[in-house]
Amino acid sequence: MDETTQPKENSAQQVDMDLGMAVDRLDSWVDSFITSLPNIVSAFILLAIFYGLSRLAQRLVNRYFDNIDRENLGNMLAGFVRWAVLVLGFLLAATIVVPTLNPGDLISGLGVSSVAIGFAFKDILQNWLAGLLILLRQPLEVGAN
Repeated sequence: MDETTQPKENSAQQVDMDLGMAVDRLDSWVDSFITSLPNIVSAFILLAIFYGLSRLAQRLVNRYFDNIDRENLGNMLAGFVRWAVLVLGFLLAATIVVPTLNPGDLISGLGVSSVAIGFAFKDILQNWLAGLLILLRQPLEVGAN
């Protein structure tokens, strides 16, 4: 057979199977994971601390609003406070694991994306705020005839 009758190999369809390169890449991933393991462990410890703080803040807010006989408002605000503390803990833990991460950049990115999130969850956020206003003003009495 001459050159014109032999099937030509398409170089775009060939897969370069260099096993040594794959092993080197995997080895570098394992090495970087092992060097960042103390940061990961300390981030998990920080997350656990912030989880406990969020539960404590939730209980304190619930207790305060229970004392002033506004438990529905307390439940709503306690959940909000709990999630705010958890998000703060997650941001701090993320900066520990990835030291080049700047929380200010994340917050500014959230500011830009909050417009899109606001449009996507417009009805949900409106209902949440309406419920909060109803609980703040208390125009209705629970159990009244």
